[in-house]
Amino acid sequence: MQEIFYEESSNQRDVGSGKTKYYIFKVLSIISYIFVGLWALMFFIFFEFKGNILLNLVIALIPFAMFLASGILLGRFKDRFYVDYDYTFITGTIRFSKVIKNIKRKHIVSFETSDIEKIGKYGSETFNRYSLMPGIKSVVLTSNSIADENKEFYYIVANVNGEKKIYILECTETFIVNVLKFSKRSVLDEALK
Repeated sequence: MQEIFYEESSNQRDVGSGKTKYYIFKVLSIISYIFVGLWALMFFIFFEFKGNILLNLVIALIPFAMFLASGILLGRFKDRFYVDYDYTFITGTIRFSKVIKNIKRKHIVSFETSDIEKIGKYGSETFNRYSLMPGIKSVVLTSNSIADENKEFYYIVANVNGEKKIYILECTETFIVNVLKFSKRSVLDEALK
């Protein structure tokens, strides 16, 4: 059997907007962490334990916890902007990854072509039927609302770890053809035949 390695990326079109949002949330996260440090410093220098110690500690720790939680949440939320996606196909195995700021790569999911139930173009009748089914989660693996040149939006319905999911991709027909080489013909959406 022939070994195939094929990889494509869905790069964000509006990089400037994503980059700006990324850095805004990064700065807000850093500011929150600075407030955590300042609040801790003020606590140890100026705080006096009078009366009910437990109540005093709770009142003193609430702002500390709020600043810390906001720093963590803002730090995680920034990773939703300035994102590209990689689609990799290696002889029957599909891997999707998220690339944040062209630096950090996070693996999203891997599955075999035997796990695929249906492949087709995004917006087809079959896609709409699947998206209306209860219990099926859609996972969008592109940052763009309009496909790049020579690419289109496709969907792959797969049973991964006991869950049926719809993966929405922005890729070329070549990627889909390579996946179909290792899939059953019944997985192909009627609209593509």
